[in-house]
Amino acid sequence: MGCVLVLLYLATAVCTSAAASGIPSDNPRHSALDIAVDKAANDYFRNRCHVGVSITVVEAGQSYFYDYGSTSRSKAEKPTPRSIYELASVTKTFTATLAARAIADGRMSLNGDFRNDLPGDYRNLAWSGQPITLRTLVTHYSGMPRDIPDTDALFANKNAPDFNARMVALNQGFGREQFLAALHDTKLRSAPGEKQVYSNAGFLVIGLGVEEVYGKPFNELLRQYITQPLGMASTGFMLDSNEQSRLVNGYDRYGRGTPYRPQNAGAAWGLYASTEDMAKYVRWQLDDSDASVRLSHQVLIGNANDGDAMAWNLGNDQGQPVIWHGGGSFGMSSQVVLYPKQHEGFVLLANDACEGTEGALKAIAKAVHERDLATKTEDSKADK
Repeated sequence: MGCVLVLLYLATAVCTSAAASGIPSDNPRHSALDIAVDKAANDYFRNRCHVGVSITVVEAGQSYFYDYGSTSRSKAEKPTPRSIYELASVTKTFTATLAARAIADGRMSLNGDFRNDLPGDYRNLAWSGQPITLRTLVTHYSGMPRDIPDTDALFANKNAPDFNARMVALNQGFGREQFLAALHDTKLRSAPGEKQVYSNAGFLVIGLGVEEVYGKPFNELLRQYITQPLGMASTGFMLDSNEQSRLVNGYDRYGRGTPYRPQNAGAAWGLYASTEDMAKYVRWQLDDSDASVRLSHQVLIGNANDGDAMAWNLGNDQGQPVIWHGGGSFGMSSQVVLYPKQHEGFVLLANDACEGTEGALKAIAKAVHERDLATKTEDSKADK
């Protein structure tokens, strides 16, 4: 009976895919996983605002790659596992893992005065004598503003057609030295630990601290402890000419081409990567024998079913723990979703910033996880 159910399920899924909108794809549509991904991806492309998406599924150490749509609205060019996207705020998970490494190495602490880890005197980063800490920075409870320079006025009308242009203009010429100077004049918006307010600036501060305690630039630390050991050759803040040729085009919610993220996005949302590279990152993030990974996944706020770790969101999906982080830039969206108990993880990178894309990417991961789990259950019953 189990085999019959699985065959019926696969036949139905194949018919559904064949009847779908004909989105270009490299999905072979052979295995149950292929079919589950194809169904979820075709559901995703019912929203015509979407352009292209690259998906990686990691199961028991094996990586499976799927690409749909196009790298550009102006030409039919299907993405590949080597296509390069902006990771946007998924970058924060790299920064958090480096901070966790610093804790494991005895160079940082979660609850100490983080100002001591900064390159200079930042006595202003406190509220009534209560300083920022790594715990409050990495969970967005630090009281830091969203961005430096301040973007509150722009985000008050983030759907404005000129939002991206105004963001680019605001950040033009605003580099490391300008950030350090502005940080001296920054006032916390609330006491550390009092309220959660999303802050890119807080993660740039973490990046400064990591640099200070190791005495090396952030990009060198990233390469030394993450990208080089994992063989992530196409992940970084800068792209060479070959990588530039593989960089997809991004689009806003109005279907217009967008600029890439500003140069000062850095440790908060500045990384580029491919799904080929990110599969290696996900396999590492599923390895709880690594001290920095294990530390970065520990509950800091709330609990394992609804809480925050070091950058990562913690939740529960039908009784199973799930860990995730998404991101969005001017013209791209991203999600990394981990199911640690099943040793399963997903990377989803898209070249649009349409309304709801981050959530839609997470929905693909959830749908594939549930369908794949159901198929495995039926296979297990059939074997008995």
